[in-house]
Amino acid sequence: MHDLDTQTLRSFLAVAETGGFTHAARRVHRSQSAVSMQIRKLEDAVGGPVFERSARGVTLTRKGETLLGYARRLLELHDRALTEMHGASVEGTVRIGVMDDYATHVLPRIFAGFERRFASVILEVTTGFTADLLQELGESFDLVLATQPIGTGTGRVLRTEDTCWAYAARLPLPDLGTVPLAVLARGNLFRNWATGALDAAGIPWRVVYSSTSIAAVESAAAAGIAVTVVKRSTARDDLRLIGPSEGLPPLPVSEIALHRAPGAGSPAVHHLAAFLEDQLVRRS
Repeated sequence: MHDLDTQTLRSFLAVAETGGFTHAARRVHRSQSAVSMQIRKLEDAVGGPVFERSARGVTLTRKGETLLGYARRLLELHDRALTEMHGASVEGTVRIGVMDDYATHVLPRIFAGFERRFASVILEVTTGFTADLLQELGESFDLVLATQPIGTGTGRVLRTEDTCWAYAARLPLPDLGTVPLAVLARGNLFRNWATGALDAAGIPWRVVYSSTSIAAVESAAAAGIAVTVVKRSTARDDLRLIGPSEGLPPLPVSEIALHRAPGAGSPAVHHLAAFLEDQLVRRS
């Protein structure tokens, strides 16, 4: 009988959750060939294939589906045991800059899980525009969770986000002959994407509401003041997503990347970075 080592199980889990070897390799910080070799050894150990491979990616076999539940439980117990042994000894402060919408909708539950494991670590969370936060990486922040164009090539990319037009869920759309916009202040990525897409499509627009707060901009759209731009995953319930069927041009897809300051090597920073990577990739 073969043993199932935790690194192999992590690679198996990464392939199962990302749907392919390329993304899985990035997640576990190994080469694609190394992950493929681990999966072959795993299949030898369990006596059969755990994935069905096709041009569209990979899917779990029945044996793989059975193994998936065990792998998750085994790794959870393994990590919990290590945390119980070492978590209490990790302390310090981590300064992290994040986007307003993620700080409100995505990260609270993740930060709560981190606090349960590392109760002696203090999180100092600052919200703002990605461009401004990245300028302070290393000075004011140990980590920055950023929204950026796909293919930027910096940071550890954790997931992608659909960018969508949005308007009040319960109100009829205004006349979009000249699109009224509620957007963030000048220099914001989504503002630039919105106005650039409208310009490229030859659609007139005017900014009727501007703020430095994502929550304020979305509230304005929800109240029917104007159309705004949101991430699909963080859009408020009182907004409805609109697009080409309403005559609006498509918007680019963004990526969420974790940036780490050079020299920010404390155990607290390391554990928070690893925890964010695990949670955000797993939930994408």
